[in-house]
Amino acid sequence: MGEYREKDYIIKLKKGSFSAFDHLFSVYRERLYAFAIGYLKMEEDAKELVQDVFVKVWENRHKLDEDKSFNSYLFTIAKNTILNYFRKKASEQAYIEYIKKHTGLSVSPVEEKVEFSELQKKAQDLIEQLPPRQREIYHLSREKGLSNEEIARILHITKKTVENQITLAMKYLREKLAQGSLIVLLFITLFY
Repeated sequence: MGEYREKDYIIKLKKGSFSAFDHLFSVYRERLYAFAIGYLKMEEDAKELVQDVFVKVWENRHKLDEDKSFNSYLFTIAKNTILNYFRKKASEQAYIEYIKKHTGLSVSPVEEKVEFSELQKKAQDLIEQLPPRQREIYHLSREKGLSNEEIARILHITKKTVENQITLAMKYLREKLAQGSLIVLLFITLFY
């Protein structure tokens, strides 16, 4: 989804628009669920995580700043929701050590902002290194929010070619960024 279009939805959401909320939910829901199920392994836990994140977005909609990154805001909520999940699973005393050992997640709000910004910059640098056609397809998909069918039509290629190029781009980003880090996988899943 383009930055301008997303900003419009955020302005409407702040005013209590259910349709704007539904739209943002539909844009991010599948990516968040795919990440959650891959990490939490339990379908019910993953669904609950997605619901919890969006309930928090709705409850705090009046605090949204349309001039700030919604991606960053959602990233922080998702991260904190995952931390809360592990807090329930681990004993309170061992919580911080458990999280650090098993996920590499930090709990500092300052670190969250720096982490997101650094990951975003690194991801953008890597996207610039993609082959030109793959970069163009990726840009149309992730940044412009076009469907695979729309991209295929615009570029006069098959939908399968579009899917393959996006898959290759995602694989490249994961290999270059991830090294199995939970926070990087969350970032890629949600925003790239």
